[in-house]
Amino acid sequence: MENTVEEMMTIGKEKYKVIKCELEQSKLKFFPENPRVYSVLNIGDEKPSQEQIEEVMCRDDRIKQLKESIKSNGGLIEPIFVRDGDMVVLEGNSRLAAYRLLNKQDPIRWAKIKVTLLPADIPDSAVFTLLGQFHIIGRKDWNPYEQAGYLYRTINDSNKPIEILATELGITTSYIKKLIDVYEYMIEHDDNHPSKWSYYEEMLKNRGIKKAFDEVPGLEDKIVSDIKNNNIRMAIDIRKLGDVSKVNDKLSRKILKDIAMGEEDIYSGYDIVASSGKMDNNFQFITNFRKRIQEDSYTDKLLKDENINNIEFELKKIDKLVKNMLTKIEGNKKQ
Repeated sequence: MENTVEEMMTIGKEKYKVIKCELEQSKLKFFPENPRVYSVLNIGDEKPSQEQIEEVMCRDDRIKQLKESIKSNGGLIEPIFVRDGDMVVLEGNSRLAAYRLLNKQDPIRWAKIKVTLLPADIPDSAVFTLLGQFHIIGRKDWNPYEQAGYLYRTINDSNKPIEILATELGITTSYIKKLIDVYEYMIEHDDNHPSKWSYYEEMLKNRGIKKAFDEVPGLEDKIVSDIKNNNIRMAIDIRKLGDVSKVNDKLSRKILKDIAMGEEDIYSGYDIVASSGKMDNNFQFITNFRKRIQEDSYTDKLLKDENINNIEFELKKIDKLVKNMLTKIEGNKKQ
């Protein structure tokens, strides 16, 4: 080790003695749990080899750009984080890959790399917190699919409850659960590909789609099949299904069944319902208002409300406004 400096570093609530130094990059190992490697290789839960990792990392255009940036700066601005003992690079795998490319051009100039050497016995929980600080709540250079994959594997390997992981990272359990739910859904439906993440994320967060899946047999399987076979052009198009579901009338329910049977797709089905005028914001607003107040349970709540006199006053105003609107609509029809 060269140019060594000992420091204390706080990770989570604990302090660890670390060493700032330079090490031979050829002796360092890539982090097998790197989510970016999993997403590119698409190897499921299989541990990638060092050769696989280096090959896929060095092939990435971002690594080639990083190589040029490091070269122009004359080295690293920020050191990479290495665990002593097994010499695994816990944080900075992209920079290590860039150094490997530089080393092929000039083995002497790029033989050593600036590192922060962590203790060999640093606990997994501290590693998780460190990486979470960098990639999940910090600069977030892991995309949601990569974050979800890392969290999913951490939960399976450590058997820690989501609540504990959320506390260690300082983020909400709902955020972790949302990521895990999408990732698990992709695994369960045998479509665990990074490019499909946004499709399933859009699908699972849409309440209208969930309602349609619950009520229309075969619809969920059909939409998943369409996603797998690239029949849905963009992830945002998934919302069309939710828009059809929210109309919730005889026509929209028929269209949802037709989509499930393959007689319509989400594009043609959406166009049919949209052309009926029932997706208009004014129509939706009035329909939703009517459905809400027509329920007996809603009336019962009103009768028990301590502000019943004020509610009665407002309802009379609404009644007067509705009658006025109907008079104008009927007059407009006669013209």
